[in-house]
Amino acid sequence: MYLELLRANDCKVSMGKIAQDNAYAERINGTIKNEYINYWKPESFKRLKKMVSRAVEQYNKRRNHDSLGRSTPEEFEKKWFRGMLSPKPLLTIFDENEISIKTVNPI
Repeated sequence: MYLELLRANDCKVSMGKIAQDNAYAERINGTIKNEYINYWKPESFKRLKKMVSRAVEQYNKRRNHDSLGRSTPEEFEKKWFRGMLSPKPLLTIFDENEISIKTVNPI
């Protein structure tokens, strides 16, 4: 029913390739909602659309992120694709028995 509603309204269906992708998207959505939109209090759908665009612009181009070495996402992406970032240490994930499940690069 949800997918039918999206398609009926010409909305793109957005789904990540892995389950963890959704967590990243929800975190960004929560930040935009709670730190921008709720503060600005849009009075109409038209204003909401403008405010969402403004929030995404600020989040990606002006807001420094601790997790990105105090870079904006846009700056970080440019550095990443130019090979200007040093490799990050690997992260080892353990289960409840402390048996190593997987070692991954967290970025």
